[in-house]
Amino acid sequence: MALGNSLTPTTYTPLRDEVLATLRQALISGGFAAGERIREVELAARLGVSRGTLREALRHLEQEGLIVTNPHRGTFVVKLTPEEAEDIYGLRIALEAYAVERATELVTPEDLEQLQGAVDAFRTIVRTERTALSPRVELDLQFHELICDLSGNSRLLRTWKELCGPLRLLLSTFQTPYMSGAPDHHQIVVDALRAGDSAAAREVLTKHLIDSRDRLLATLRSTSRDDE
Repeated sequence: MALGNSLTPTTYTPLRDEVLATLRQALISGGFAAGERIREVELAARLGVSRGTLREALRHLEQEGLIVTNPHRGTFVVKLTPEEAEDIYGLRIALEAYAVERATELVTPEDLEQLQGAVDAFRTIVRTERTALSPRVELDLQFHELICDLSGNSRLLRTWKELCGPLRLLLSTFQTPYMSGAPDHHQIVVDALRAGDSAAAREVLTKHLIDSRDRLLATLRSTSRDDE
């Protein structure tokens, strides 16, 4: 048999994507402080990449809402105020409340299986005490993204995704005990969808998000007082 016939495709990840993933993980896990300046020369040296590669990754992170660039001052990690967080959650709640109502009408058995898989994966990881917070955040957002996707509204999904960068930063402020209860809330939403009860699905999801918002705002305001 010729060698060429035995070759299989290899997985290749562009360097920019590797750098992007590394920086995103660091931002979400607290490797950078809110408001901290990103020093390109120093960071490129630490990562062992060119400034051009680093800048590509930074541009993507800015599009995600994780960092912000001021032409006269430099690039900084986003530092969200309680007021900004409240605005973000207000939009999130409105989008997801509508999305889950639409999803109740459109959901299929295959969709429900996918949602249940997301809940089960989230529950498994929160039971691991040493699991870092960032994977929990990703699994939490994965479930909510599925709800928005199942609404069948592509504009809604795009708008929701625009919130994901700031949401990642906000959710990373939560302590593990709170995050450990999120899979149970997700399960109740899935059960309501399975029952075709749009009112219950909307009520449960909205309450879950309001509780998340209120706990987050309490944490942010407490941190703000400590910094004064």
